[in-house]
Amino acid sequence: MAGTVTASKTDPRRGQPIGRVDFTWTSDGSGNANGTTASINGTILRVATNPSTAAPTDNYDIVINDEDGIDVMAAALANRSTSASQQVIPDPGAALAGTIEPQVSNAGASKGGVISVYYR
Repeated sequence: MAGTVTASKTDPRRGQPIGRVDFTWTSDGSGNANGTTASINGTILRVATNPSTAAPTDNYDIVINDEDGIDVMAAALANRSTSASQQVIPDPGAALAGTIEPQVSNAGASKGGVISVYYR
């Protein structure tokens, strides 16, 4: 896998108890993107996916792996929409103390989007 992924992060703080990591991605010629991590110490509350104007192929897939290589969203981010923003709320939440890495596949060549991970 390759493509490009960048991350911007806002940690939880007093008065703002929810943190957020936005992973902005662009797929390579094979339709894949990965290679950027972010540290999270807390519980994932929600993950939102938003296709960009270079919309990915319908039913593209995302996994969010922890340091052990386990998809913390348990395949709930498979088959994303080409045009609609979507969200997944894990039950009861994925507790983490380490890094996460999103991996996008089947998106089509040079497509993009944003994966927003909200945590506390």
